[in-house]
Amino acid sequence: MRRARLTCAAIAIAIVAALARPVYAQPADVVRLLQEIKAADADQLAVSEEDGRFLRVLIASSGAKHALEIGGAFGYSAIWMGLALRETGGRLTTIEYDAARAKLAAAHVRAAGLADVVTVIAGDAFAEIPRLEGALDFVFLDAWKRDYKRFLDLMLPRLAPRGLFLAHNVVNKQSEMRDFLDAIKTDPRLFTTIVTPSSEGMSVSVKVK
Repeated sequence: MRRARLTCAAIAIAIVAALARPVYAQPADVVRLLQEIKAADADQLAVSEEDGRFLRVLIASSGAKHALEIGGAFGYSAIWMGLALRETGGRLTTIEYDAARAKLAAAHVRAAGLADVVTVIAGDAFAEIPRLEGALDFVFLDAWKRDYKRFLDLMLPRLAPRGLFLAHNVVNKQSEMRDFLDAIKTDPRLFTTIVTPSSEGMSVSVKVK
């Protein structure tokens, strides 16, 4: 129980830090790269800057080392998480279904100097995840919303004790994932809260059983 309280405290610290005004702890060229990715994201597939900072702070505060992103788009959120994992000594695997987007994401990761931290995989996450080895202590889900519950069912057995499972768009697209939202709120293996670093909303679940 004490460890669960510590994990919840880390989440609270991350929320406060992420809601503060931006304080860039990365090189100016990475800041420019992030801004360029957002400016070119006409379809608004990337998370907001506030959500990116939240991901970075939560990984750094939890000490996560084995992270997975499902739905990498152009690599914007992967860069934020990669910056944190550089500090924890961890690694991120990000899976993007669209091959062209995955290729661009990999280029962005290289430009950010994070190729040794972040691995980009192009393909169907349902096919690629079973090929990954070992347990995970941080999962960020930002894929097709109606598949969220399927991904939760797939990933929970792979999530380490005290591991974190985050999902994006749980406020602005909640009508597309009712089964997922019901599951994370009622599953006895999880403690869950919904936070809003930005208007899209993010669920944060810690595996306690």
